[in-house]
Amino acid sequence: MTRPNVWRARPYAVVLAAALLLSGCAGGLPGIGEVELSHQPVDQQQVLSILNSYRAQHGVAPLTASNDLRLAAQDMADHIARRDRLKSPKHSRSGLYARLTAHGIKHDAAAENLGYGYATLQAAFDGWHGSSGHDRNLLNPNVTQMGLARTNRADGTYRNFWALIMARSES
Repeated sequence: MTRPNVWRARPYAVVLAAALLLSGCAGGLPGIGEVELSHQPVDQQQVLSILNSYRAQHGVAPLTASNDLRLAAQDMADHIARRDRLKSPKHSRSGLYARLTAHGIKHDAAAENLGYGYATLQAAFDGWHGSSGHDRNLLNPNVTQMGLARTNRADGTYRNFWALIMARSES
């Protein structure tokens, strides 16, 4: 009776185990599976000045700043920056409402504008103003508060990602 030669298979098993171990460790290393993001400060008063001036020109009531909406916008800006694109299941009416609810924001109206590639706040606003759907959101008479955030990524196609969330609190 001959015994199988387990020693012959052992080097392959060692190499396989080492590869699996290293691939598990690599997930936490920057640049391997992770994207370096940086939050860029956005002056919410400057946002209000630009946005409310535009809304006033069209006879729409001004908005106020909401830190809760800014935080929700920051999460979305991070999300699209990680993906390096805007298209996401989170970017839909039901996705927006679910995200606001997850942030504890009780609302009965909401709208969202996303953008990428704009180097400045004014450029982002001009881009939204030039798009009929985004412009409709900017002039939405049913929202009363807003929060805007920007996230940059060190690499990728677009680098600058913007999220503007506007909502009206439940009464």
